[in-house]
Amino acid sequence: MANTRSTTLSIRLRPETKKRLARLAKASGRSSNFLISDAVESYVADQERMLAEVRQADRQVKAGHYIKREDMKAWLLSWGTDHELPPPKCVCGKVHDNEALCR
Repeated sequence: MANTRSTTLSIRLRPETKKRLARLAKASGRSSNFLISDAVESYVADQERMLAEVRQADRQVKAGHYIKREDMKAWLLSWGTDHELPPPKCVCGKVHDNEALCR
């Protein structure tokens, strides 16, 4: 079993969820196992991406690269008014594009 490409995991589902999964598997021509595995892989990838983004944001805040809540709120509330404000600036005082932070 050292070279297996997958492993077994037991899960508990509510009976209605299990029925829905069986219907979906039949309609899609896939097995319930395939659908569950695909769903778990997607979920894990999404959670990994989200955690990486949270960590990146935390590093940016700790480095002083963020917009004050009050400034952002004022800007957003000005949208669609006759007195729309310019986008708020980073607390570091520099203008950043969407891809890079100041160094």
